[in-house]
Amino acid sequence: MFIELVDSLRCLTPHEDTWLVAAVARMAGRHIIEGTLGCPVCRREYPVRDGVGWFAPPSPGDVEPIVESLAPTPDTDRVARAAALLGLADPGGIVVLGGGWGDCAEALAELGPAHVVVLDGAPPPGSRPEISSLRVGDRLPFAAGAVRAIALGPGVTGISAGVDDTLLASAAHALRARGRLVAPSNAAVPGDVVELARDEADWVAERRVVASPPITLRSARR
Repeated sequence: MFIELVDSLRCLTPHEDTWLVAAVARMAGRHIIEGTLGCPVCRREYPVRDGVGWFAPPSPGDVEPIVESLAPTPDTDRVARAAALLGLADPGGIVVLGGGWGDCAEALAELGPAHVVVLDGAPPPGSRPEISSLRVGDRLPFAAGAVRAIALGPGVTGISAGVDDTLLASAAHALRARGRLVAPSNAAVPGDVVELARDEADWVAERRVVASPPITLRSARR
């Protein structure tokens, strides 16, 4: 997990918003290989094992996180489709890829996002340092407005037929204004985004722009 990503992660327990604190046992360059992310409010902890941040609730029999490696060579047309749907014409920001989109991580990282986060899949050895991996459950552990674009496909968090409504709602919450969300065409579009287009495979939507509250202006005393 890329150390700079920690600032954008949040605890999954409902309470006041706060950052997570990283206790690092081992690093490689700018990546946390072994350690723990802890919440200063509720004291909940999220382990980092073999470079993977573990935000999924443990299943019976789970001892250590096991994340399958992604295919190192994605389909060129699929990468171009992902870049277009996610609106990656300029560099910067966090891009999250889940389900079948994960194999595009290496190619999309070359376009210049600050971080590419793969859900439930480990990038192949030798991947670009900007790529991180998280194991998630039914919600994404990102601060509101922290993410530029998210693509979720069948298979993310073990869902084979589509993408869960709770996961989509948390994805929309994590997007910045005008951030893009891509999901399977049979998934419901969450309320915080506006659908832009769809085909037989996917729809793409954009995060609504939330108006800032009015600012009261006062005359300075002379």
